[in-house]
Parts: sequence; C-alpha cells; structure tokens
Amino acid sequence: MSTSDDRRPDARSRLVAAARDELVERGVSGISVRSIARRAKVTHAAPQYFFGDRAGLLTAIAAQGFIELSEELAKAEAASGSRLGVLGRVYLRFGLDNPALFELMFRPDQLHPDDPDLRAAQAQSISFLSAAATSAGDEPEEMRAPVLALVSWAFAHGLVALIRDGALQRMATDGDIERLADSMVDAFELAAS
Repeated sequence: MSTSDDRRPDARSRLVAAARDELVERGVSGISVRSIARRAKVTHAAPQYFFGDRAGLLTAIAAQGFIELSEELAKAEAASGSRLGVLGRVYLRFGLDNPALFELMFRPDQLHPDDPDLRAAQAQSISFLSAAATSAGDEPEEMRAPVLALVSWAFAHGLVALIRDGALQRMATDGDIERLADSMVDAFELAAS
C-alpha cells in the first residue's frame, strides 16, 4: 500500500538522502531499508518501488558518490591541470572525508555492479586519473596509459585505506599524517613522470 507521500516527486531523493544519513551513522553493514523508509517518511514498500531492493538503493548512493568524486576531480583539474599528484590528493581527501560512502563505492558485493548509471559514474571518475597518468612520463601513450592509470588508482585507493584504517599513523614521525600522505603522493608523481 502506498501513500501520497510515496508518490511525491521528491520521495526518491528523500530515500537517497535518508540512506546516506544511515550509511554515515551505521556503515554499510548496518543499513536497514525499513529504517531508511521511516526516516524518509514513506511506506516500507517505497524503497522497493523506486530501487527494487537494498542493493538497488545502495547502487544509487554509490553512483552518486562517484559523480561527486568526479565533480571534485573536475574542479581540481580545471584549477591546476591534469596533474597526477593534484588529482591523487583530491581522491585521497574525498575518501578520507567520506569514509562510509567511499567504502560503499567499492563494495560490489553490496551493489548491482552492472547497473549502467553506476558503471558510467565509475568510468567518469577513473577517466580523470587515466588522463593524468597518460600525460605523465615519456613512454608512448598506448603502452603506459592503461597500466599506469590502474597503478595510480590503486595507489590513491590504497593510501585512503591505509590512512582510514590507521596503518600509517605510526609512520608519521611528527604525527602529521597529511604531510606524510603528501610526501607519498609527491614521490609517486615523481616516479610516474
């Protein structure tokens, strides 16, 4: 049974907003679709109507996360060009500022990984690092672009995970993890060029 609130044009966006709040508060494993519906002030059937299932709702959030990451990368690229280090820092900051969202974005077991909107949003965000990787170094583009793009992504993603999980904090002798991360990004950018 649906209510007039379920049919309002903003019901879908309210569900996404409520799910994002729930994600921040409870993490990926703690998300409850019923709780999200309650928070969005819609019936318990509304999430299924709009998203099909829990994974559909989480996929919409993950796609939104990739779009937001792309927007941040685009701003940085416009301000300073397609420099690998600059974009790596933006990726790092996004992951550390949005830990629950970042985790969800890379949890295919929680998503519909073949969703066309998700795949397009993922491809867009990765294209920024790929373009920066392509412009770095002296080797022909066709040889270095795919591999360096993946290595760049793995480096930035791994750095987010290491900092988020506390694995690098002991290595920052002065206690400044951001300075250590910046030094690591500088070293990576130098090695890639």
